[in-house]
Amino acid sequence: MKEIYLVESARTGIAKAGKNSWFANIRADDLSAMVMNEVIRRAGIEDKKEQLDDVIWGGTYLMKDMGSNIGRYAGIMAGLPHSVPGCTVDRLCSSGLQTIAFAVASINMGWADMILAGGVQHMTHVPMGTGTDPNPRLKDFTDPQMISMGYTAEMVARKYNISRKEQDQFAVESHAKAHEATQKGLFKEEILPIEADAPTEDGGTKKVLVDRDQGIRPGTTLETLAKLEPVFLKDEKATVTAGNSSQVNDAAACVLITSKEKCQELGLKPKMKLVEYVAVGVDPKYMGIGPAVAIPKVLKKAGMKKEDIGLWEINEAFASQALYCVNELGIRNHKMLNPRGSGIALGHPLGCTGARIATTLMHEMPFYGVKYAVESMCVGHGQGAAAIWEWVG
Repeated sequence: MKEIYLVESARTGIAKAGKNSWFANIRADDLSAMVMNEVIRRAGIEDKKEQLDDVIWGGTYLMKDMGSNIGRYAGIMAGLPHSVPGCTVDRLCSSGLQTIAFAVASINMGWADMILAGGVQHMTHVPMGTGTDPNPRLKDFTDPQMISMGYTAEMVARKYNISRKEQDQFAVESHAKAHEATQKGLFKEEILPIEADAPTEDGGTKKVLVDRDQGIRPGTTLETLAKLEPVFLKDEKATVTAGNSSQVNDAAACVLITSKEKCQELGLKPKMKLVEYVAVGVDPKYMGIGPAVAIPKVLKKAGMKKEDIGLWEINEAFASQALYCVNELGIRNHKMLNPRGSGIALGHPLGCTGARIATTLMHEMPFYGVKYAVESMCVGHGQGAAAIWEWVG
């Protein structure tokens, strides 16, 4: 395999989707264009944009301002030369990571030398499930309720005996870690500050500098979470609430990926490289177990052991599934498991999350002195994805 590197990255703050989202009045393609231009600026290639070979962009529920090949639209809106093409990738929750894998593969094949990859999700403008029309024959192949990710989280909790208290405790930890990281300014370098016209309670707007994540709740306790009613199922066994689930969000993230030769030609500094990547399928009824299947597979493909990994970023779509995965992998008490929080506290902007985590890792790995890290997430409809990153900076 060729030497291929991630050399720069940037993300927006993660807004909490809904009528009060800080990004309610900014389009998904504009958010995308902003982070593309920030990565170009950080890499110092403003006068070399014509050398970009492609834009590979992630997203799901691709309609309205998420639609019509947002990868191409956003590149145009970023002011890239019209000679730079763009495409859009949808692997649901791992779309942003999949774009990076596709970019690395393209460069490895010799088809490209420098690609912008990443993703966006605007769940205020395009709420989860918008426009979907499940096939009535789905029941012939799987549990038809698997189209509800919350239902699958309940199924994981029940099958693997993940209690409500365990889930709520996991959520408390996520918010505490994310709040501490924010207070210490640990996200500052990765976030592109954006001035936005945020909605106000009186129906107007006010100027807000979005330079942090909107959904972190520092006062979260077991007592406050215990008061929340289950959301997806209402029977006596129900345990999954809004408090122990990831949020719905608006955000974008971008990385610049280049060949070793292009780095040398343009004087770019390599930071991370993708050691190995896998995507796997699992029973859609238990969608959330994907990382517990993907991570052993990616380690085996890389010829590595769990003990070789210094940092674990496993997305928290739901506390039930994240807990099952980290328990199954034997890393629940690892000191470098989601050290700055994850989807429950920071949010899970579906098409953006994979690139957001890669961006966070680009800043975490040198800070913590880590050589190898794993990024993983469960993926809708019974999938999982995992990547191993190596710090080379």
